[in-house]
Amino acid sequence: MRSILESFEVKQVQLVTTYDETAQILKNRTFDCIFMDNMMSPKNGLELTTYIRHLQDQKKRAIPIILCTAFTGLKSIIQARDAGVTEVLSKPVSPEQIMRKMTNALFNQRTFIDTGIYSGPDRRRRIRDYNGDKDRRGSPIPLPSVNQDPQEDQ
Repeated sequence: MRSILESFEVKQVQLVTTYDETAQILKNRTFDCIFMDNMMSPKNGLELTTYIRHLQDQKKRAIPIILCTAFTGLKSIIQARDAGVTEVLSKPVSPEQIMRKMTNALFNQRTFIDTGIYSGPDRRRRIRDYNGDKDRRGSPIPLPSVNQDPQEDQ
């Protein structure tokens, strides 16, 4: 990942291996973008995302986060979205995927939402017109099950 980012002429790449090390570095520095692996231990990338999204510093809280993961089933994507992940990068990664996700996270930013229960980019990628009178917030969202491995996300 580091060599790919450097080949894109990213000027500074900081490699951090743990949740605690990341939390410590974020006390003194800010970044344009964070790539993180979801399989960190003992705390995973979603826990780190939640931590970052609740920092006091608004600029740090809004840093685009790209989660690298092999788990790309619907349940995993929804969990990442709800934690405040900006983009999901599926493993194995390619330079084209990295560039596409990084470009999207940095230059096509969605509105940042900061409420008592959610902090992160607007979860909606597309804004659709709604002409109905009924409030849809309490309605369950039908989730597709096409192409989802039943063993995935367990």
